[in-house]
Amino acid sequence: MMEHLPEYHKRTHLVRHHECGPDGSMKLQLLLDCLQDIAAEHAEKLGCGMEDLVESKRLWVLSRLKLRILRKPVLKEDLELLTYPSDHDRLSAFRQYRISCGSEELVQGSSAWVMLDGATYRPIPMDKVFENPLPGNTDKPRYFEKFDKFPPFEGKELGVFRVGAGDIDLNCHLNNAVYARYITDALEHLQKGASERIEELQINFQHSGQLGDDIPCSGYLEERKFCIRGGNFFTAGGSLRVE
Repeated sequence: MMEHLPEYHKRTHLVRHHECGPDGSMKLQLLLDCLQDIAAEHAEKLGCGMEDLVESKRLWVLSRLKLRILRKPVLKEDLELLTYPSDHDRLSAFRQYRISCGSEELVQGSSAWVMLDGATYRPIPMDKVFENPLPGNTDKPRYFEKFDKFPPFEGKELGVFRVGAGDIDLNCHLNNAVYARYITDALEHLQKGASERIEELQINFQHSGQLGDDIPCSGYLEERKFCIRGGNFFTAGGSLRVE
């Protein structure tokens, strides 16, 4: 490990045309791409990035992601992306995110990551992962103190999504950000325009998708609350802004 570990990582990001939908705001999938990228960049600076883990045959897996969207970024906005780790429990390391434009906070988020043994795909306890602990950042906000458990539910069938070649990432499985596209498409089946009004969202990643997998989605929308289940691959839920 490095002697001095950078407590946080930040950089700017200009919202570009291909990242926006018809309303001129950033698509949810591209928003998750930004968070995924900045987390990977910081992991590299901390000495625990993808390339650092090759020799030890380990890999990070995103387990939970929870977002509060105060306002969606829009075309040509110059954003500041910020991320930092925030301690861990027995099996999960936690990370926080903030996206802002000038003095205005747009997005706040928390995530939980699990380290897997690349041979057995079993989780490795956090106290056996690092020689030195990651920065705890106890002086910085932890946007969500806990992640929700979604109970079983009977929902409306919302279609089946097939994992295509363009959805596969460096780890040879379905990229985490692509789940956001399934969620927004499923929400549109429930109510037109609902995907543009996401205020809070949590995704529980349960099983990694592989090329050719079919992911059946079902869900419900009651007033402002929604929940979507993608077979045994993911469950997502949250709330919509008032129209």
